[in-house]
Amino acid sequence: MNVAARVRSVLNALFPPIDRKRLRFRGGWFALPIYLVVVSMYPLSLEHADWVDIKEQFWWIAIGGVIVGTLLGNGRMPFRRAVLSGSLVGALFVMLATTFAAPGAGLFRDRLVHLAQLVNNWITQVLAGEAASDPTVFVLFLGASVWAATLVGSFVLARRGRIWDAVIFNGACLVVNVSVALTNLYPDLIVFTLAVLVLLVRIHIVNLQERWAAQNIVPSGDMDWRLLRGGLTWTTVLVIMSLLTPRVGAAEVLNGAWSTFETPYHSVEAEWQRFFAGVSGPSRLRGVSFSDSIRLGQAPNLGDRVIMTVEAGAGHFWRAVTYDFYTGASWRNTETDKADKIAVPTLDREKFDARFDIIVPHSNILFAANEPPRADVPYQFYTGTDKSYSTSLRALNRSQASGVYSVTSMVSTADKASLRKAATTYPDYIRQKYLQLPSTLPQRVKDQAHKLLDGIANTYDRAEYLETWLRSPPFQYSAQVSATPPGRDPVDYFLFDLKKDFCEYFASAMVVMLREEGIPARLVEGFTTGTFDATIAQYVVREQDAHAWVEAYFPQYGWIEFEPTPSQAPFARVDNYQTLGSDGGSGDGTDSSGGAGSVRDASDRETQIDQGADQGDGGPAGAVAAVVRAIDPRPALGLLGLLLALLVVAVARFNWRFRKYGPIESAWAKTRLLASYVGYGPHPSQTTYEFAASLGAAIPETRDPVRSLAEVRVRERYSPAGADDDAQDAAVIAWHRAASAMLTLLPGRILRFFTRLGR
Repeated sequence: MNVAARVRSVLNALFPPIDRKRLRFRGGWFALPIYLVVVSMYPLSLEHADWVDIKEQFWWIAIGGVIVGTLLGNGRMPFRRAVLSGSLVGALFVMLATTFAAPGAGLFRDRLVHLAQLVNNWITQVLAGEAASDPTVFVLFLGASVWAATLVGSFVLARRGRIWDAVIFNGACLVVNVSVALTNLYPDLIVFTLAVLVLLVRIHIVNLQERWAAQNIVPSGDMDWRLLRGGLTWTTVLVIMSLLTPRVGAAEVLNGAWSTFETPYHSVEAEWQRFFAGVSGPSRLRGVSFSDSIRLGQAPNLGDRVIMTVEAGAGHFWRAVTYDFYTGASWRNTETDKADKIAVPTLDREKFDARFDIIVPHSNILFAANEPPRADVPYQFYTGTDKSYSTSLRALNRSQASGVYSVTSMVSTADKASLRKAATTYPDYIRQKYLQLPSTLPQRVKDQAHKLLDGIANTYDRAEYLETWLRSPPFQYSAQVSATPPGRDPVDYFLFDLKKDFCEYFASAMVVMLREEGIPARLVEGFTTGTFDATIAQYVVREQDAHAWVEAYFPQYGWIEFEPTPSQAPFARVDNYQTLGSDGGSGDGTDSSGGAGSVRDASDRETQIDQGADQGDGGPAGAVAAVVRAIDPRPALGLLGLLLALLVVAVARFNWRFRKYGPIESAWAKTRLLASYVGYGPHPSQTTYEFAASLGAAIPETRDPVRSLAEVRVRERYSPAGADDDAQDAAVIAWHRAASAMLTLLPGRILRFFTRLGR
């Protein structure tokens, strides 16, 4: 055998030739254009969503996936080899399509090299924990999803004649895009649904025609119309359900069930935002969520609804969460260690009690002022390795984060003079976490920080000067949030272009510039004081009071709050030089007028708080009660409510099928159908009495009612006098007795069904 023959033999083994006689599209030429509409809706919806600036390559990728999937499906290549071949061809096709569609001029080779460089930069930024601002990899990801959906659907349709694979894969991708896009894509979903309807009807008719031809059956002329009418009915139901789904999702019971998955969802969403920071979106925002990540430049929809009322001796900002890691596009909270107790620095801090009445809960977050050491409900701190502060306070039982609870905080009372002399030697852990800046931070942001602050002597004055600078013209507050352009750092965009925006921009700019100066700082989110209502003697906090501010770290004093946003007054802080000695202080962070006494008093306060927390445990009985309270019943209630709703729909659907029958015939038909559900359905050859006898033998409890029902039915159908009203009432009673007996067998039947599926 010569070399050419061997090569042909190897190629034929790897890639079996396609039988041209089998090369066809399932459903014929009539169904092919409809199928192309179905597979085109997902790529078209990606263009309509305007995630990134793209051309029409997604549509061509979808067409390529249809062609390759159809060829592979009509061939004799084994399934695994076909999937591998399709994946390799798809990777090459997506890469070439993205390269051709890339903006700019130049040789194809240069574009390809540039694409490889962008992918390499993306991988480097992601591995470093930073935000990847270039959207190229996102475009590749979308192209791969288009290829996968169309390839799999076309392959299975060509090889096995199943259309549902194409519908499910393309439909799932389309639904996800419609759900998270900021633009209205419901028309795309409706067109997809209608095209799927027509395609399903066509494929079903083809399957029926093949079956009828094999059995020599000639269908009636109106068979196609009857199938189409049924499909239109179900499509209308699906469209109505899709339009009503957001309202159902807002129901309280389903919200309770969803809350179980809320935390992992936000974690995935945070990583998604970091991987594709150059993409618009990625979700509609309704209010504030206080999740583990926030993306700068997104506009929250803040309404006027009341979130909570607070009873306290004075107003304060109510902290929810803090963030330590700046990705270059968003903030993340990477300190999620859990602890039952933290050692809060208490130098120049005083006890502050607040009673919260939560109307709109935010997950299991407990609000507090500044640094909270304890609460009166079972709680847990989110903190880092240092354990000297918390990033948030959480209820162990999610249900106790709503309603009424009290939190004790340690609020700083340090004056400016004391903070001016605070030490500047920070713990290694604080330096590692709270001086972090991304490698992509523009140089002019760094230069601006040094230009403003390098000439100022101490840490506090530098922080206060930067706070004042951001609160002064040309910077202005605006409730209208402007999205950061792709590829731009939000802080750089705010400082040098916007200069007028939301509080998160102001706070982010201050934190980043303080860190550049070597001052540990973090971003804080929560609510402002709210409005004091004298009639109830409480602060009323509304959704529009959501806010972001800054905390800077001072050794021995802990986290000190700053307010760089002009819309809010700065934190009051006494500037009293008389409390210091004539030498201006020792510089070690202690007050020369108070000396060790101040530290001792603070320690006493901390001891009292710790003792109070210990007394609140209540011993073993209290521990048991805490465990019981920690069980959140809402997910189980949500699932139960969903099951009840499905049960109501099933019962309504069951009865609706027999709405045109009379009472006796309806009772008989329901009995036959329910008997089929429990595994004792009728045989087509059985008479009325024969079925009643067989069912009574299989389920003895049904013997008498089914026999009575059979007698009434025979009398109605074959007696000249028919059945009177008493007979009809007897038939209904017999049906209910038989149904009661058969329904007891239905759960076991369902359980056996799922058991067989799991084998």
